[in-house]
Amino acid sequence: MRWNQKAIIAAGAMALLLTACGGGTKEPEGSAAKGEEAPSNKPVTLYMLQDGATISDEEFANFIAAPVKAKYPHITVEMVRNKNGNNGLSELISSGSFPDLMFITMLQIKAHRDLGTTENLDPYIKKSGMNLAQFDPGAMQTSRAFGGGESVYAIPFSLNFLATFYNKDLFDRFGVSYPKEGMTWQDIIQLSAKFARNENGAEYRGLFVPSFAEMGMQLSLGRVDPATNKATINNDGWKKAAEVIKNINAIPGNKGATLDHFLKNQTLAMVASYDARFAALEKLQGTPEQFNWDVTQFPSYPDRPNTSLQSTGHFLSVSALGKNKNEAFQVIELLTGEPIQSLMTESGRFTALSNETIKNKYGAKMKSMQGKNIKAVFKSSFAPPYQPTSYDALTNTPLNDAAKNFLDNGMDINTALRQAEEASNKAIEAEINAKK
Repeated sequence: MRWNQKAIIAAGAMALLLTACGGGTKEPEGSAAKGEEAPSNKPVTLYMLQDGATISDEEFANFIAAPVKAKYPHITVEMVRNKNGNNGLSELISSGSFPDLMFITMLQIKAHRDLGTTENLDPYIKKSGMNLAQFDPGAMQTSRAFGGGESVYAIPFSLNFLATFYNKDLFDRFGVSYPKEGMTWQDIIQLSAKFARNENGAEYRGLFVPSFAEMGMQLSLGRVDPATNKATINNDGWKKAAEVIKNINAIPGNKGATLDHFLKNQTLAMVASYDARFAALEKLQGTPEQFNWDVTQFPSYPDRPNTSLQSTGHFLSVSALGKNKNEAFQVIELLTGEPIQSLMTESGRFTALSNETIKNKYGAKMKSMQGKNIKAVFKSSFAPPYQPTSYDALTNTPLNDAAKNFLDNGMDINTALRQAEEASNKAIEAEINAKK
């Protein structure tokens, strides 16, 4: 059987979703609606490669497989999960049966461009009349940056966003005012210090934040110069991000803070993090572990107000090696249309569209989201994307080592970043030489 070595999920159509997503919606124009190679109504199975981007079996069934079957009964979508990274991709390419479309992250946009496995979507976009202005500007910037230029190789499907989650019970208990919209990093660091205490054998903490490398995305910091293939870590931008991380961790209790301290122990006051926390909080709803919480805007720098990290999320691409490219793009058009985007946003997967009405529906079907200050979160815009290169991954370990050095080993930030840049350059040089 085809794909017998991969996990395949049958795309069953749920009656309720067929009703919700089919019928009375306006039929979008297919990618070949104005062209000569129109998709036929001949039964076809499209295989969608899940590569890096996260999607559950339930989400795939509800937001992809069922809506496609409802709108286009002759099209069946089945998912193939890449569980073996680059080796898995090599196996699929050599098999001669590469999937028809891909569900990928921004990093995988570039990876598939390098492999030659993703189709240039410009002709399909032009032929169909797809309006790219309907998508979040930051998401389109990211798509183009990681696609290598002005051409589009991936269409945004859903986005990750940033928020400040806080435990209202702890704020009330210690008589501290709730975090506000528009806070800077200095503001939230000072606020977090008010929770540094030990009571009845419990250590209370103020703040958990993304990693050092992730924090660099708020300042659109590149890692490698694409013109010289030299690392660009030892500079004022990375020093600025390092100082924020160091100041946060200098407050007692913040160093070593984890998500478990917020969700399980409930001794952590605030989490400045990705929207995945909403799903975790939803699971606590109605259980003994449920607590009183809310959200507000992600902190920003004074010179970059109302700006969070760069746009990350999940994208859809047509395979350059597939045999059903027109049908694959037709599916992408459907899945990025307002009905499906609205459906998934209500269920907690955030839309890639810039439609404010749909954005404000976020979490409408989630019990834990009722009454939450979600509108405050969307006052932030995504930071512009940094310019990616094929060697960025080689800086991951040096950046992590740098953070460990200036947080745990007493090293000054300048020395830590200089060593990280030197280590990155050695790794890049070794890889370049290995290709010769």
